[in-house]
Amino acid sequence: MTTLLAPKVEYSPDLTAIRTLGYANRFSRWDSEFRYDGRLRVPRGVRIKEVRYSFYGNGKLDKRATEVPRGRGGVGQEYEVIEQARLDGFDVITFTLRGDLNVDKNPRPGNASLKYTIAVQVTLDNGEVRRAAPEIDVLASDWGKNDAPHVGRPFVRLPYDSNWGGKPNSQAGFGYVTDSGYIPGDKFIIDLVNPRNGQQGVPNNNIESVYYQLVHEDGTPSPDTPVPQVCKAVAHKDSGTGRKTMLPPMDLSQKGNKTGYYRFLVWPQTTDYGGSVSKLSWDPTKLEDAFQLGSVYYRYTASGGIDPVPQSQFLVSPGNPVTLPRGTTSYPGVEVQATGDGKVPSQTINVSLPLGKGLRFTGQLIVGVMRGTEWVPTDYAGAVSADGQGLTVENVDLSVAGKGSKSAVLAGVQATHDAMLGDTNLSFLVGGPPACSSSLIHVTYQ
Repeated sequence: MTTLLAPKVEYSPDLTAIRTLGYANRFSRWDSEFRYDGRLRVPRGVRIKEVRYSFYGNGKLDKRATEVPRGRGGVGQEYEVIEQARLDGFDVITFTLRGDLNVDKNPRPGNASLKYTIAVQVTLDNGEVRRAAPEIDVLASDWGKNDAPHVGRPFVRLPYDSNWGGKPNSQAGFGYVTDSGYIPGDKFIIDLVNPRNGQQGVPNNNIESVYYQLVHEDGTPSPDTPVPQVCKAVAHKDSGTGRKTMLPPMDLSQKGNKTGYYRFLVWPQTTDYGGSVSKLSWDPTKLEDAFQLGSVYYRYTASGGIDPVPQSQFLVSPGNPVTLPRGTTSYPGVEVQATGDGKVPSQTINVSLPLGKGLRFTGQLIVGVMRGTEWVPTDYAGAVSADGQGLTVENVDLSVAGKGSKSAVLAGVQATHDAMLGDTNLSFLVGGPPACSSSLIHVTYQ
């Protein structure tokens, strides 16, 4: 069992918006709090002027966070600049954000959870505005026999304020900064709740363990947790915080841990009354099932190998022209050609739509190669930005290995019924800059 995939979250290009490193993605309605880690590239010398987020999850940027010193920790509406570094002609700003939310509506009896999109906005001192829109899943905290069958799954709580102890507070395990690699034993807190706990004769009525794992930003697990680790925990049904489990101290300077950003992920487990693993457990082989309860910046530096590699290993050029009738979908793209020997590493791909043309992304990205006379495609599901103008796909295998080898990278694009007629194109950023125009897109009548 291992976890090797990049997180399925709402990513935004760090050249034009905010790249989401991680965030508190799922928690119970008891624990209505926001945690977010992000990164953005800015012109040299530009700094953050203001950070806001949506308190009610309704898109309105009604909560302003204040800046506090790096590594301080706190329980207010605050952000810390973890690093501002020079890289490839830009400055790269990495920050952590925390604060209260008001998204505690009870989804019962018909729903297990309610989803909210939390708008995050960073205003820079040169007037630029950057945004991200992570989606959170707020779970029902209680359960009754008349609830829908999928209601009442086990969950782990998101520590906040000082309710669970820890120094300087319970939530210090999110955005934790360690330059030495040492993580004290009060940072990763597991509080396990099962709304069905102890109920006789019902599924999912017994729980005593979780899986947990530290996962690097590039999707690879920490050598300390090469596979999700089992941890015993005391389950309960109420909102008390006295039955927590704290993981022992860790030292990331041991066992070959890479420097950079790590997410602390947890999967609650439960069994049915017959003793078998319940279908309501969270699957530790699926990254999308994980609860993110914390994060660590370990000797973090933006130039430490986590940013996209330069395009010196490959060239990007426009693909063949495509015709796109109104109301249909087509696949404009670019051609990638390797310029040296060896396999080109996986890349992050950002695609942008032209403004005001009536085009929209389907969310699909295809990497295809010709093998003899056969076209062999690989599909990727991307994240569309909140404004619909950007598509981001992480860890894309370009399928080129060896000088002169080629592949095509294509984005699914739909023309609305009133799309502007004529020629246009997309902008592809494969790895790092510069961007490249896509195929010529000829928009026609139906």
